[in-house]
Amino acid sequence: MSIFSGGGSTYSLSNYSIAKFVGNTTSFASRTTQSVLLQDDETEKKSTELDVSSMPDNAVDARAKLTDRYGDLETTSARYKDDIEAFRREIFDDLKFDRATLYSIASNENGYFSKEEIKAAQLVMDEQLEQALNKSDPEAESTADNYLSLLKYLEEESSEDEKSSFEWAVNKANAQASYKRLSNGKESEFFSDDPVITLLTKAHEELFEAQQTDPDAKLESMSSYDSAQYQWERNNNSYDTYTSPDAWWT
Repeated sequence: MSIFSGGGSTYSLSNYSIAKFVGNTTSFASRTTQSVLLQDDETEKKSTELDVSSMPDNAVDARAKLTDRYGDLETTSARYKDDIEAFRREIFDDLKFDRATLYSIASNENGYFSKEEIKAAQLVMDEQLEQALNKSDPEAESTADNYLSLLKYLEEESSEDEKSSFEWAVNKANAQASYKRLSNGKESEFFSDDPVITLLTKAHEELFEAQQTDPDAKLESMSSYDSAQYQWERNNNSYDTYTSPDAWWT
């Protein structure tokens, strides 16, 4: 389900696992290595020494909590590969990770989390944003007030690492463009004047217009999207090609 249901375009955060992580993580000199149990298909039974000196503290703690959970229940995440809802119910949700930790898991910068853990984190983050829309009727079209609520949540609850990602900028811009359109051109105190977000907001406005005549129009086809992508890569000294998965845009 897309978290945006009334803004002309739709956007889902279901692909955070390929997020380009550009935030500077904290270095922990006192933590050089930590023995953890990786939970992917190839290494679920191997105890491996991992260098966590550059790993965010919340990711280190999440890895330890998940590993302890598997030990307590004598299981692994791989056993839930065909039932992510059971994995969430029996393993993941009870740990009650905050959004910053969920982002560390979902972005999986250092490859320390399993497919099931990543997917669970993505789903919880999706649900948080759906809830942030604060809709009394989940099936109703989103209003300007709904997007204002979402903008406030994105600004106040997202970590600096999440805010540094291109995906967060796309999401923020979609909320801005939707709020502006549904409020007859008004802007909010939660609007950003960041050049990348400004370009992406324009791209979403272009997409809304394009979809009036072509319902299959995609955000990536809008000229302002390319400009935003280039500007973001330039800001972060990264000129790798950014490819947005087809599943993001429906």
